[in-house]
Amino acid sequence: MEDRFELVLDPHDLWMVWDKEKEEPVVFADQLLAGLSKSEAAAACEVLNEIYKRRKLEDAA
Repeated sequence: MEDRFELVLDPHDLWMVWDKEKEEPVVFADQLLAGLSKSEAAAACEVLNEIYKRRKLEDAA
């Protein structure tokens, strides 16, 4: 299964989590996931992709 969320480097050398399905930056818990360090964005991206994959598997069952 392909990841839905990915890291994108902005012009200011900060990172954001991008939703490839919606084609927009991710807002999670009323927080825009942008302007992050690479490690912060990578951690958020990993969690969001894991949640997405689990929900897809549950929906298929």
